[in-house]
Amino acid sequence: AIVGDQDGVVVVPAKAVDKVYSIAHGREVIEGLVKAELEANPGPPGKFYPFMSGKIKVDSPLGKLLATKGITPANSNQFEGSADW
Repeated sequence: AIVGDQDGVVVVPAKAVDKVYSIAHGREVIEGLVKAELEANPGPPGKFYPFMSGKIKVDSPLGKLLATKGITPANSNQFEGSADW
């Protein structure tokens, strides 16, 4: 499959499309939440970045922010130990 957005285009093997979409969509949601948080409470973006999909620690500033928005290892594959790829 060929998948693209405003950031670019990538070719993904058909058997991996759903998994790649899940990872990318999870990142997009998190980046939106971080952006909103930084707009509401200005501060250094380094508090939340960089982050790696599947490696977010629950007790990190980003993990704590996500918890306040209902995003946890139980419902997201972005946390350490929750990656399903």
